[in-house]
Amino acid sequence: MQSVITDLSRLIDCNENESIAFKNILRLKTIKKNEHLLVEGDFCNFGLFIAEGCIRYYYLVDGVESTGNFFFENDWYADFESFLYSKPSLQNIEALEDCVLYLVYKNDFEKLVSEYPVFNSFLRIMMERTIKGLTGRNMAMSLLSHEERYLRFVKYCPKVVERVSLKHIASYLGVKPESLSRIRTRITLNSKS
Repeated sequence: MQSVITDLSRLIDCNENESIAFKNILRLKTIKKNEHLLVEGDFCNFGLFIAEGCIRYYYLVDGVESTGNFFFENDWYADFESFLYSKPSLQNIEALEDCVLYLVYKNDFEKLVSEYPVFNSFLRIMMERTIKGLTGRNMAMSLLSHEERYLRFVKYCPKVVERVSLKHIASYLGVKPESLSRIRTRITLNSKS
């Protein structure tokens, strides 16, 4: 639990009482690899902090998975559209490894914010991070070739390449697994010549 509070203190300036109040709303949850925290159509009434493990969110488009992003230790995540507007989620959140998570449920968070307004800053920072990530991804998907996307991904997300299957990476990059395999082979051959 200390990792959650340490990360929180990097994001916002909160005193001891505020930290304790935040700790009190955290709910420990462990899930196994391939289990889902959220499935399309359910309501995302929680935000989560990853203490151990890796998750991804993805969409199903005509029965085909399209990965939106990956999250690892010390990352926060929520489907903000569902969380903020109480709309059924379009996302699926899946554990790619056994995970230890801390969940913050919406009702608890709203009570916390009413008592300690400093946590409005926390929510704003989380939304800003989400917007920045989505903007970067949209730019890469629009402007870069498949190979350039992969090279950028390897450069900025080496942890993902080490811990996530090529099938999920291909889904994230918007390419078929066999195309990603060819890209990787071509890059390896070019680096040797």
